[in-house]
Amino acid sequence: MPLWSRQRLLEVPVRAVVDAATRSARYVPLGIEALAGALRELPGWRCDGNRLIRTVHPRDLWSLLEQVVAVEDELDHHTDVTLDNGGVTFTLWTHVRDAVTLADLELARRLDTISRALER
Repeated sequence: MPLWSRQRLLEVPVRAVVDAATRSARYVPLGIEALAGALRELPGWRCDGNRLIRTVHPRDLWSLLEQVVAVEDELDHHTDVTLDNGGVTFTLWTHVRDAVTLADLELARRLDTISRALER
């Protein structure tokens, strides 16, 4: 099929629209009740304004960071990481919305799985 066939031109917008709709649903800011419910399922996380925060103390810092980067790339969503006295603090929020979204909750769950496996 040529690079600019009619069929190919018609396929691209449909894929783009579906992808945009899926992505935009992940980035809708959560309401207070939804966020409170999510925090009950995320022990160790706390909400500070419009951010989710958790500090962990891994026995293997570099392994933790490598796995975090891999998950961030997979989800196309990233956390702020602060290193302090052997602790690693994750701060999550969706920057463009300045709020916590489903994408942040998904990343928090994945970070929990990684962190639990590497706890001291």
